[in-house]
Order: sequence, then C-alpha cells, then structure tokens
Amino acid sequence: MPTLTGEDTMPETTAANPAADAPEPSGLNILVTGASGMMGLPIAIALAKRNTVFGVARFSSAAEEKTLRQASVETIRLDFSNPDMSRLPRRIDVVYHLGAMIGAPAERPENRQAAYEANAYSAARLMTRYRDCMAFIHGSSGSTYAYQGERPLREDDPFGLHTGLETYTTSKIGAEFIVQALAREWTVPTAILRIFSPYSVRGGAITMRVDQMAAGRAVTLYPGAPNRYCPIYEDDYVRKAIRAIGIVKTPPEVVNFCGTVTTTIEEYCAIAGRYLGKAPRFENTSKLYPIWPDTTKSLELLGPDRVSLEDGIRRVVEAGPGARLSSWATVMPD
Repeated sequence: MPTLTGEDTMPETTAANPAADAPEPSGLNILVTGASGMMGLPIAIALAKRNTVFGVARFSSAAEEKTLRQASVETIRLDFSNPDMSRLPRRIDVVYHLGAMIGAPAERPENRQAAYEANAYSAARLMTRYRDCMAFIHGSSGSTYAYQGERPLREDDPFGLHTGLETYTTSKIGAEFIVQALAREWTVPTAILRIFSPYSVRGGAITMRVDQMAAGRAVTLYPGAPNRYCPIYEDDYVRKAIRAIGIVKTPPEVVNFCGTVTTTIEEYCAIAGRYLGKAPRFENTSKLYPIWPDTTKSLELLGPDRVSLEDGIRRVVEAGPGARLSSWATVMPD
C-alpha cells in the first residue's frame, strides 16, 4: 500500500520538534507540474527515488526532459494555457502544482489570457481532477503581497499587485482563491506555499544577478529602502517541499516558503564578488520592490536552512553559466 510514512498515516511535523525530518513519501503516484523548471525538476527527481513521478511541462528544451527521464520520471508534455488535461493520469496521490507563466512573457498584453489560464484556471482543473488526492501542494508566490515597507511580510498580510508583474500577481492571487475554495468544497488536504527567492546553479534571481556581475553589468536595486530577502538554495527547497506533504490540511495551510536567514542584494553580491574577483556595481533603477518574508511560520512547519548563503553563492559561481537551465534567464520575481 502506498504511504507517506511506512504506515497508513500522514506524517506529522510539530512545533515541538520543528527541525526533525518528516518521513520520506514512498510508493505514491506523484504529479509535478513545472517539472522542467528550476524548482520542479530537482523536486521531481528527488521524489522519483521512492515513488512513481509524472513530470508535466511544455518541455521547450529537450535537455530537461532527458534529465528527468534518466531519473525515472515519466514526462508528459502539456501547456497549462490549454484547458485540455486528458493526457494526465487519472489517479494521483500527491500533486505539486509548480508550473506557471512568469516574468516578461506573462506581462505582454497578448499573453494575458494565457497567463490566467496557466497560472489560475489550471489550479481549478487540477484540483477538480484530483479532488481525491491525499495532498495538494500549490506553488504560489511571495510577489502576491502588497509592499509593507521595512518589515517582513506575514502570511496574514494583504494581497497587492507587484509593480511590473501585475498580470503575474493577479493570476497567482486568483489561483489562491480558487485553491482555497475548492479545497474547502471537496475537503482536499492542501498547502499553499508562497515562494520567495529560490536559487541554485540552475537559475533564480540571485543566480541571474551573479551572472550579471560576472558579465560586468550593474545590478539594479529598488531605491529608497533596504533590498532585503530570505533566499533558499536548491537542497533546502527540495527537502522542505517534500516535507510540505506533512503540513497539508483543510482549510489549506498557507506558509511563506523561503530561506530562514535575512540578507540583502548588496550583501550577497559582495559574497559573489569575492569569488568572482570583482566588486559589484549597483543602480537604483529597479521597479520590483523587495519581498522580505516573515519566517516564523516557515521555521515552525518546515524547519531551518542547511545550506548557508555563502555556500550557495559559492556553488553558483563555481558552476558558472553553463549549469543554468535553458529558461533561467527569464526575468523572474524574487
């Protein structure tokens, strides 16, 4: 019998022991959307070690699809801006909905409807199709918060349209309301992860800035306020994403999915500069305001980081641009 713990029960992660590892899922059918992406790809690969994993994406690059297949992930080519989901398996135990249209493509007027389909309506179709699943993990975004100035963003803070990412944030806010409503309607155990600042050698906003420095270009800052973030490296976001299976509930659990140490763009660029052998240059021209999460609930439910910022930045610099995914250069929210 497929289980999450080796017994016919859901794993528990409690505040009394927040750092303890939740048991690894085993023998499950797991669907991962956005499987060609920076987060979806390593999560799918990690889960495929002990489960049957279906990786869903457009796969505009054959390289990522090959990598997944070599790790025993069954790939399915699907564009979530198309409502037809007939190619997906009928029975799934756990859904990770991480696929999204992000960055500049989502903000083009001609792509607005496709962004709503891919980012919002797809959540409704997936939850409808898999309403009997034991866990639905919805990947939302830290960019859904309204700017709160020089304080961290809490899970109960209001939504807002992130300047320069209005279509993206509208679609992601809409998706949260859809997931909240359907999870209640059908009693689907759900977690909504508001994702902040993921990065790895494969890509991410931090990695993009490191590569800008390496190329001799200036890094842009949001003017008039500290550019604070809580980055989370691949090892940690894979581990915490798997642990998130153990925090699902109805109504959905909402948690900031982030690193647990605060830094600034200036600080992590200075670290990168030591490894690159060049000092960073900055321009106060960014329209994207910093998204700085409150980490209290994340620490309680998902535990602390294991990869330090120093180590993560070192890995990014040492791997170099050749390690990036084909989609990594897309301007993406932090």
